[in-house]
Amino acid sequence: MVIMGLNMLNIFPWLRRFNIRMPKFIGNKIRNEKSGKGPLYVGLLNGLMPCGPLQSMQLYALGTGSILTGALSMFYFSLGTVPLMFGLGALSSLITNKLSHKIMKASAILVITLGFVMLNRGFSLSGITLPSLNANQSNVAVIKDGTQIVKMKIESGRYAPITVQKGIPVKWIIEADKDDLNGCNNPVTIPKYNIQKSLVPGENIIEFTPKEEGTITYTCWMGMISSTISIVDDVNN
Repeated sequence: MVIMGLNMLNIFPWLRRFNIRMPKFIGNKIRNEKSGKGPLYVGLLNGLMPCGPLQSMQLYALGTGSILTGALSMFYFSLGTVPLMFGLGALSSLITNKLSHKIMKASAILVITLGFVMLNRGFSLSGITLPSLNANQSNVAVIKDGTQIVKMKIESGRYAPITVQKGIPVKWIIEADKDDLNGCNNPVTIPKYNIQKSLVPGENIIEFTPKEEGTITYTCWMGMISSTISIVDDVNN
């Protein structure tokens, strides 16, 4: 997405050789289509594009366990996108070439921005911690009877950082209200320890033992919401 956006701006012409393209046999078939159905084929192929809401609906359809219910849910979802897609298509036929050029530049910047957002999510899901400007106060563990306990209150759109000590078993208590749980922040995953926890209203407990100092990432299942677990030598210092 980043490379595609830069190519749309035509800043680095040499980057075009790295652009991902549709297989030639598909592209040639669409371009040479004499019946005028090329745009229809492109529209059908859009269903294969990586898209968060689309993937969520696909997971829902799979979860129904029914061919009929799953197909109907995807059909209703597709109907919901018709007004927006039709409106954008109609609008594009009304704008001038000059305005179209400006829209293309704005679109390129948006694509680049979304590309970096997706990269950040990918790093989070891979357990790679990137430098953050997040200044939220960390919840620090308290050691009691050979176990360190750290508590955190989950919010609908963010996770709070926590701080624990290496070498001591952690009992991480996540308090969750029913209204704060949603499809974005639940379940919670810690890629470093291969832990995934589905949250329920009330207290949720995650247990692990950190072996080395450092900072690791914990994230939601899609990588959209993430925060850090700081592992230190001594939580009292």
